[in-house]
Amino acid sequence: MKRYSLVLVILCSAWFMSCNKDDDGIITGKDVVSLMDGSIIINNHPNVKITLLDVFPEGKSTTDFSIKSKSTSNKSTAADEPVNGLRGHDYRFKLVAEMSTLKVDGVEVQATHVKISDDGYAFVSYNERGEPHRGGVVVYKFTIHEGTLEKVKVDVVAVSSMLLRRAELSSLDYYNGKIYMTGASSESKLGYNFRKDGGNYAFFMVMELNPDKTFKPIDPEAVIKLTSFQGTAIRALNDKVYITTGDGTNNTKGGLYIYDANDYSMINFISQSPSGKNIEHARSVDVDDNYIYLMQANHARASKYDLNGNIVGEIYNAPNEAMQRDAKTEILAWDKYLFVAENESGLRMLFKDGSGINDMLAAPNSLSDDWDDENEVTNSVSLNSDLKKNSKGETVQSNLLLLANGERGVYWYDIMTDDDGKDWIISSSENSILYGTGSANFITSKGNIVFVADGLGGLKVLYIGFNSGDTDEPITEGCNDFMPYLFNGRGTGVLLPERLSVFSSAAHPIIKTLFSEPSDVPDYIEIINSTDLYISYMSEGADYHNCLGYFVIPASVPNTIEEEFKYYNETVKPNMVTTVGRRNILKDEYIIFKNVADVKRGGPLKAPNTYRIGNRKYNSGDRIVLFMVPEGWKSQNNNVEVLFTPSGGTSQLFFTHKGLNSLTNVPFDNKFANFKGIGYNTFYSVDCKSMVMFFEDDYLRGSDLDYNDLIFTISDNIDSKDVINFKLPKYRVSSENGTPKIE
Repeated sequence: MKRYSLVLVILCSAWFMSCNKDDDGIITGKDVVSLMDGSIIINNHPNVKITLLDVFPEGKSTTDFSIKSKSTSNKSTAADEPVNGLRGHDYRFKLVAEMSTLKVDGVEVQATHVKISDDGYAFVSYNERGEPHRGGVVVYKFTIHEGTLEKVKVDVVAVSSMLLRRAELSSLDYYNGKIYMTGASSESKLGYNFRKDGGNYAFFMVMELNPDKTFKPIDPEAVIKLTSFQGTAIRALNDKVYITTGDGTNNTKGGLYIYDANDYSMINFISQSPSGKNIEHARSVDVDDNYIYLMQANHARASKYDLNGNIVGEIYNAPNEAMQRDAKTEILAWDKYLFVAENESGLRMLFKDGSGINDMLAAPNSLSDDWDDENEVTNSVSLNSDLKKNSKGETVQSNLLLLANGERGVYWYDIMTDDDGKDWIISSSENSILYGTGSANFITSKGNIVFVADGLGGLKVLYIGFNSGDTDEPITEGCNDFMPYLFNGRGTGVLLPERLSVFSSAAHPIIKTLFSEPSDVPDYIEIINSTDLYISYMSEGADYHNCLGYFVIPASVPNTIEEEFKYYNETVKPNMVTTVGRRNILKDEYIIFKNVADVKRGGPLKAPNTYRIGNRKYNSGDRIVLFMVPEGWKSQNNNVEVLFTPSGGTSQLFFTHKGLNSLTNVPFDNKFANFKGIGYNTFYSVDCKSMVMFFEDDYLRGSDLDYNDLIFTISDNIDSKDVINFKLPKYRVSSENGTPKIE
């Protein structure tokens, strides 16, 4: 759901009459203070139901939700397709706490807004949908017990609560030891007079806190009436308070208020937009050091004012883009951009100077036939540029974009800059959680902590971790002298240029030779003399987060396809996975690289790092079969999922062994039947004295067939000696003055 008055989240708090537990499970006592004849109830030792957790919610890719990234150049990309070589960090979110909805007079009220302070507190506002108005505020303290991502713990406690029996809150901010709130009230004690004010319930209120963030047990410092039916957003900064109000009744108007944050005198009320029309449907406000940014809904509009409220200009006006009139919708000013959550119209990343759209996202699932335009919408946006800890406990800086997408849950992206200085919204393979748990209507983040107001699903606290699918520490660096002629863009002499099929008439003559006869391509690495094996990562050009794995067919198994298939089917396959629910999770002992992604694209691999394959020597006659699992790595759960049922899609395991591919019914597009199910190829590099292997991750469907999605070398030593302990491929390639040739 996305109404501001509907908005989310959870906890149980205090009452004010006795020292007993009432039917709502709320404990009262000496710390409960009644203010303004019972209109406000303060409890500085509230009994709030908080559940501390240590789980990784199931993650989904936005491709599962039919969401796509778009830019003003009309470019459309799949969720995990790198844009100009960029790929987002792979974040992993741990659910560390959740709190149930707050009850006021026995009625559930849901969280609407959260403000996180620099010193580890979160201030949460609540409201009830519709009338009568009920709401409140709860102050939480969170403490992070540092450690690796798997071990980190977060404690959350309720410090103080305030119940409003005839008022609800849409938004709040914390500034200089005070909480600034706005919403709606039908309580005469808070200044509302029905006969005089009609349906204009909006108000602005200030409560002062003690140093420990408990409420001072005194009446509000200020309660100020505003025009319109609802105060929709509030921001306190640099000794000023900025408030938006929605539409009013009886000829009153919504608009933008500016108040002094110290004496609460009104500095200005702005009711005119840059177009000269009345400000209607004002939904959100944000402020930077120079300007105020105002968002209007129904239809989407954004305007800019100076800090005193003087009109500067219009940033955006899109009559065909909707923001629901009564919905929770938010804007965020960051760097040179303004992020606008437009409900069913998704997200816009606007230039603050009004020069247009930099990038955009469709609302989740809006490109599919079963889209629910009431509930699967973009309500709130948060941008976290703070230093954060990665999965190893190291400090990392990133620009993490978080979206609350209603019943579709929480999505995340990176803002990344390409070589031309263009900023993009970049996704990773799995970037959605909390789907189906409630309705994510508000999200905010600081450091490694995220608060999500999740409707009836409660208030949730997440811990942000970075997860690249870490590999072991490399042993040394391998030789990569062949790389300039193998894969380096589209230069002259390059054997595997990006997005040029190796079966194209334009393919390099050496590549045509390598792919001319499938039987020339070995099915495995065949050991001649007992030896260690080493793999040196060189490059990846994949759109997927692939896994590279292996298994060994021992010398005791006869060298026939029938016997090798029997060994795989009866001995390897039953033991290579752990079954979790309906998912087959690949065991670590079968994995070489869990996530085949370069550090330049958020992964764990850096060329030309070298690793040992397995913790063992291989015996004469052993055959090492390699396999790839396209899009197998699932970052949120840090595992590799394998499909054994032929699908032709992602997570479908395929082998270097052509016979196994055939017998396990791995499908491939008959248009490319001339390559006979070859998912990789190889040659011996004379320059590096190593076996070079290169894979196509999408050969099952035959997308580009450029075979540069993973490039690595295999050797039996780390001293650059000639490889003599395993059987070499048929073709030897060397270079002469930088030009490759087959010897």
